[in-house]
Amino acid sequence: MRKPWDDELTRRTALKLGLSSAVFMALPWPFRDVAQAQGASPHFLVTLFADGGWDPTQTLDAHDPLDVIDAIDVDVPGEPPSSIVNVGGVTYVSNAVSRPMVDTYFSKWASRTAVVNGIHTRSTSHDQSAQLVLTGYLDAARADFAVMAAHHNGGDLPLPHLLISGNSFGGPFSGLSGRIGGQMGQVLAYNRIPGHTDPEGSQLAVSALGEAYIQQALEWERQVDGASAVAGKLPAFTDASGRGDKLVRLAGSLPQNFNNGTQLATSLGNAFRAGMTTSVSLRGEGGFDTHGDNRDQNLRWNDLFTFLDEFLTQLAVEPGVMAPSLLDETTVVYCSEFGRTPLLNGSFGKDHHPWTSMIFAGKNVRGGSTVGVTNFEQEGVKTNFSNGMPDDTGQVIDVQNVVAGILTLVGANSDTYLPTVKPFTAMIA
Repeated sequence: MRKPWDDELTRRTALKLGLSSAVFMALPWPFRDVAQAQGASPHFLVTLFADGGWDPTQTLDAHDPLDVIDAIDVDVPGEPPSSIVNVGGVTYVSNAVSRPMVDTYFSKWASRTAVVNGIHTRSTSHDQSAQLVLTGYLDAARADFAVMAAHHNGGDLPLPHLLISGNSFGGPFSGLSGRIGGQMGQVLAYNRIPGHTDPEGSQLAVSALGEAYIQQALEWERQVDGASAVAGKLPAFTDASGRGDKLVRLAGSLPQNFNNGTQLATSLGNAFRAGMTTSVSLRGEGGFDTHGDNRDQNLRWNDLFTFLDEFLTQLAVEPGVMAPSLLDETTVVYCSEFGRTPLLNGSFGKDHHPWTSMIFAGKNVRGGSTVGVTNFEQEGVKTNFSNGMPDDTGQVIDVQNVVAGILTLVGANSDTYLPTVKPFTAMIA
């Protein structure tokens, strides 16, 4: 008996297999039914990447701005002085004049937010550090944590991982990820065809690029699962065309201005509740590569926390799938590729530094906590991975440990994806 992947790849074959592109390679499962069966709500992930390499000493990594003994400059000479404050258990650097939205954000969301400091990125190259922060490796065969989370929490959805903007690393799960716009728009280009003599031919025609993705997806299915992978899904493949319509509507419903946190949260809420995707990645407020006049970092941080406040505020009022609020079902991770040097340079700016911080908010996050510490040279110290406190018997927090910790946070077994890597879990509730 011929196997489905032995057939000539045609539009009709694609329809029978329920695949109009690689993003259609698995059927959506109704979140509500599965959640009820498992007795738990779904877990969505939104990953925001601030490009350029931010200066965490201005906000997240608290060092005394008035301490002239340590080797860390917080303020540019002449600007209003900053101060260390603690709000709701989160310790951060405040400056009500230069970056007031940092105070606004933590006054509202400290109880749902965790900050992790002292993360070693191992590189000061923009591209390398971005890959390391997202995957834990400099290896093209490795997936980033957003894609791995999608594989764990939504592998059967039409588009498990939605890439809106920025970089993503699919690794062995590249078939689960798709970008709205650009290439994905070509994949989703199809026409309804009236078929008077061939009813099956009237359903769906995919683009040439889509057919190439289909072939790739089928080969992936064959290698991973064998004959049962496709055959087991055949009874439900008739809804493939309808799912294509949903993805096209999803692409059209997303706001053009992704810097508006309210609009983005509303659009993603619709996509999550419709069972279209479970993990979303995008380029957030960034532009942190400021080598001169470090006061420019103030503007970036203020914009970042303005967006984050808007985004969490709207997530909190968006209905969840099982929970009253979508914020109770969504984890938000905000990161950058590295930090900035401890001392100001001759232009009163800061250069690249291989130590950074991350922001976590929402589901399963240990709210009201600041974990991980940097020393007087702004380098991470040995840390207890369970409570996030300095510990001479612990180890320095590496990006691999954080990636493994994020997988643990979203409910996955990190050993499945990063064997032998110890997960950093102090930010997990």
